[in-house]
Amino acid sequence: MIAAAEQRRAEAPHGEAWRPFVLKRPSSWIPEICMAVAFVALTIPLAWPSPLVDLDILIRDLADANRSALAENIATVTNMLGQGGVLGAIALGIAAVIGLKGRNVRPLIAFLTAYGMAGAVLVLKDLLPRVYPHWPRPAAGPYADAAQSVLFTSLEPAGAYPSGHVLNTIVWYGFIIIMVGRHMQGWQRGLLRYVPPVIVTFSTTYLGFHWFTDTPAGLFIGVVILRVVLRIQWDTVELPGWLEPEKRYR
Repeated sequence: MIAAAEQRRAEAPHGEAWRPFVLKRPSSWIPEICMAVAFVALTIPLAWPSPLVDLDILIRDLADANRSALAENIATVTNMLGQGGVLGAIALGIAAVIGLKGRNVRPLIAFLTAYGMAGAVLVLKDLLPRVYPHWPRPAAGPYADAAQSVLFTSLEPAGAYPSGHVLNTIVWYGFIIIMVGRHMQGWQRGLLRYVPPVIVTFSTTYLGFHWFTDTPAGLFIGVVILRVVLRIQWDTVELPGWLEPEKRYR
């Protein structure tokens, strides 16, 4: 497989000479399996008013009682680091520029793959409905109690679990590094990879946009998605002829 990939690179015309930036391609599926097991282990106790749900209530109430106007404004701004629409648009723009510049459809195929997998979190939100911490959002509490904040609720709106914002910080910043990481220094890549997830995990919990347990769930899924994207050799993976019509004239 490696030899075939290298041969396709050698045969590719100059306009297609784009290579994704991957320091080390994942070789084991053990981390993905661990993330899946962790997600299940986290999800099960949320199906009833367990101590884990009580912890979510405690953290929400503690944050609500200690939220100054300044802190709320800072958290609101920094929480935008996980906006899926904005991040997806930036990722699409980068992939499109690279694709147009190199006359190469592969960066866009990589984007669509990542977008499709990231968007699948909406299916999980439907399968595991959970109200948001400030349900039903009156001007000032009382908010959802332990019995109301479990999974499989019939209350609406119920799309808290897992956190899409945290998932977005894993998938889209990681994708941007795949696209342009070759032009960045190591500390810049590290900053982009680790800082947004930490900030958004804090801000989305502090503001009551998500329960505390929603955030690791989003992280687990995001890591799995990113590792799958990293596994694919986008510059050499075999594509249908209609996506690369120039192949017919070689």
